Amino acid sequence: MAFNILIVDDEADIRDLVSGILGDNGYETTTAGDYLEAYDAIRKSRPGLVILDVWLGKGEIDGLRLLEDIKKNYEYVPVVMISGHSTVDTAVSAIKKGAYDFIEKPFDTARLLTSVEKAIDMSRLQMENSELKTKAKVVEGVLGTSLNSEYVRKSIERISVLNGRCVILGAHGSDKEAVAKEIHRLSQRANKPFCSLNCRSCSAKQLEVELFGMEVSSQNESSLKSGMLERVNGGTLFIDELAFASKEFQIKLLKLLKDESFTRIGSSKEIPVDVRLIAGFPLDIEQLVADGTFNSELYYRLNVNIIKISPVSLRREDIPCLLQYFMEQMAKAHNTTPRRFSNEALSVLGSYAWPGDVAQMKSVIDWILTVSEAGNKDETMISLQDLPREITGGETDGGELPFLSAVAELPIAEARKKFEKEYLLEQLKRFAGNVSQTAKFVGMERSALHRKLRQIGVFDSSLFKFKSR
Repeated sequence: MAFNILIVDDEADIRDLVSGILGDNGYETTTAGDYLEAYDAIRKSRPGLVILDVWLGKGEIDGLRLLEDIKKNYEYVPVVMISGHSTVDTAVSAIKKGAYDFIEKPFDTARLLTSVEKAIDMSRLQMENSELKTKAKVVEGVLGTSLNSEYVRKSIERISVLNGRCVILGAHGSDKEAVAKEIHRLSQRANKPFCSLNCRSCSAKQLEVELFGMEVSSQNESSLKSGMLERVNGGTLFIDELAFASKEFQIKLLKLLKDESFTRIGSSKEIPVDVRLIAGFPLDIEQLVADGTFNSELYYRLNVNIIKISPVSLRREDIPCLLQYFMEQMAKAHNTTPRRFSNEALSVLGSYAWPGDVAQMKSVIDWILTVSEAGNKDETMISLQDLPREITGGETDGGELPFLSAVAELPIAEARKKFEKEYLLEQLKRFAGNVSQTAKFVGMERSALHRKLRQIGVFDSSLFKFKSR
């Protein structure tokens, strides 16, 4: 598809000349002779670039005003200014107002084409960077390159612009609240409150008081405790671990969804409320509904949109990214320097089962920075010895550490060879057999890693079997 360029000049012969030059070089062009005609053309079909004469109907005033309006309303449309009788001050003013380039008439064809090409490249790069920044802002708590992480990010982008209820499925400790916060932050309710309530940490009575509030009236005294619904009105309410709520609480929540109003405990007055409700459930909620443990009508009223967060043990390629992110966050909170993980430490952490999901990962990082000897060292590298026993002596996918004990009794040459083989196997397993990602992580060229795998007898047998699973 040809790139469209708008040429704005009050002289018809200049418009035709520039249009001919650009047309001969594969560009599509449209033309305009004054401010109004040009701005109308931009509104109807935003061009990829504008070539704009400084002097239009009202001299410099019109040309520079159009430049300002373009940069204000169409930020990434580049503008190349042209003029046959302008001063240096005019050129400087145009560049300050956002023009990419300023070319004097009569202009050299090669100079014009070079400027156009570079302006287009610059604009494309700006738009790509803007898109990357926008994506980077999405879901600060959902990091990584796994398919599930990408799915969660895209789901948040899609759901946030809607106003419907949402269900977030995830294991205990999967930080479903981070996803709920991102949905709220990117929604039209972002300037309203966000509140969260965890059903697992409150008694049935506490849950009702926290959510609905309470009124106590007698002859001697009266008191009022406003609930979370009143405080979050207009915003977003996240109720996590809702499967742990009592049947009575589930029924009251269902009534809230049906009536869009509630009554405080101890009162009969109906209070209307406008709240977007997001609920957090375990991954097996469908079974709980089928068993009758959870109110089916409530679940299906909540389940307008759904996001499923896989356990971190099933998206191991995300672990290095998550560890580094939490390390930086925790170090900042403790006013200390972030540490880096050695390859051996990362390998063990990447093989660990993480039964407490990302919540456990945060706790481990916190422990390293505050309790372990690593927290009192000046070294920036975290070794195996700096990890807690629950990791180094605890559960991994295979029930034991992948290769440490196997090399302890061998001569150093044999130990090194065995270590290298087992280490590379662990890294390949961690990156699901992806040689390119493994090579990048271990610091080798892809071709060099292929040769090494052949040398140690991994590439043609073990790896092939691993990839076929």
